[in-house]
Amino acid sequence: MNFRNTLLSISLGSSFILPFFLYKEWSFATWFDAVFLIGLLLIMAYFAMVLIEGQFFTAFIKSTQNFFAKINKKDGLIRESEKRTSDSVDYRKEFPNRKSFLQVGLFFCIGSLLISSILYYLN
Repeated sequence: MNFRNTLLSISLGSSFILPFFLYKEWSFATWFDAVFLIGLLLIMAYFAMVLIEGQFFTAFIKSTQNFFAKINKKDGLIRESEKRTSDSVDYRKEFPNRKSFLQVGLFFCIGSLLISSILYYLN
């Protein structure tokens, strides 16, 4: 089983359990709500991975480190005596299966929206 199928089966399984926690009962309407919410959660996880891969937060971390390095004189003296620079090593994080989160999330969101709309307009 590849990662996408595993993610799909875990998300589908959790969508059957989630209505009991949110609504204290299970019905098709609450199940479609849970499917939509899990789809949104997967899409948000995908975009968080994109931000981390794009090193969006690196500028904030570096500026905070530089700020505290300039304020703390003791660390500045130690760094000068050891002849260290304040530049930190950049680490690149790559998520190999992030596209699966987007695909399964979009499938859940669009599918639940379509089925919920059909059920609403037929009743």
